Amino acid sequence: MATASMLTVLGDMPIVCAASVSTPEALSLLRDAGFQIPKKIYRYADVKEYMKILHKLFNDGLIMVTQHVHPLSEMPPEYCWIAPPVLSFVNNKANLGNLVPKDNVPFREIVSVDQIVNGKRKWIAPVVIKTVTDESTGGGIDVRICLSGDDVKKAASYFADCCFVVCEEWMDIRRNLCLHYSITNDGIITYLGFTEQVSDNRGAYCGNWLEDGTVCPGDAVEVGASIVRAAYEHGYYGIVGIDMAVWEEQPCKVFDLNFRANGSTPAILYSQSVYRHHQKPVIRLRRLKGSGNYRDMLNSVYRAMIKGILLPLGSCDPEKGNYVEKHPLLTGMILGETRQDVLENERELASMGLDI
Repeated sequence: MATASMLTVLGDMPIVCAASVSTPEALSLLRDAGFQIPKKIYRYADVKEYMKILHKLFNDGLIMVTQHVHPLSEMPPEYCWIAPPVLSFVNNKANLGNLVPKDNVPFREIVSVDQIVNGKRKWIAPVVIKTVTDESTGGGIDVRICLSGDDVKKAASYFADCCFVVCEEWMDIRRNLCLHYSITNDGIITYLGFTEQVSDNRGAYCGNWLEDGTVCPGDAVEVGASIVRAAYEHGYYGIVGIDMAVWEEQPCKVFDLNFRANGSTPAILYSQSVYRHHQKPVIRLRRLKGSGNYRDMLNSVYRAMIKGILLPLGSCDPEKGNYVEKHPLLTGMILGETRQDVLENERELASMGLDI
């Protein structure tokens, strides 16, 4: 499903994505919603097909823009727009303090997992524990929010295969914002906007709020731009998403850096157009699950589109990806006049077979 996220924003750039998110029906849905789809789509159903596509593209002399670092055995550096060591460095949570201004870094300490397991280094809960790795992560799988001592022990067990983790202060976050930027290969930085992130009490990502007319504090935007500039000096350019805790009475704190397209990147890029075209000032980006098969889900999505309460950004037919026992999925923007209106539309979508 993650490979569907860029289908609506690439223009004519060729894309490699899962067959399950790029079926004729899935692409027709996006076109019917008003999006332009790349003309050249390379589809794979499994790892073997994926690697075959990569090798063909390498042989054709094409350079790849990757969302995540690949092992060197799968993708040699000469075929990457961004050098793999650069992508690993900027995304490794241990290096956050090297990119973020000192005043905007939460209190954090890098410790070995053994120190936690053996009780040599004790942290008083609540505390947030994050893995230290050069491998790609996302969606909160590399983070554990520990509200008790028992949670700390479970986190140590969960991260047992890692040598080190980051122990970071737990923050009472009033506004959890994701600031989006782009930076070109010649260093031009563009602030794209922000979304309010929604997470559950364990830190799992639950979508985003976008509202017409809301403003991000200027100091937060400046902090984000300085981070992007620092990453550029290390060799990165492209799309960036920066997660910040923002308060009115104290400096913002940056708690995660994502040097790739984020889950809400398409939504932020299209938000102004959606506000104007649909005349709805509030958007909730959500992952929805169909209660029946893929065709049933599509029928419900088209009904919701006609009612003006849903705009799809990508979908997945599990049967086309050998996931026959899984539910079909959809990423979409739920539209409304107010947040309460959007929540009511969520309930209506659920009655139509589109579960949150």
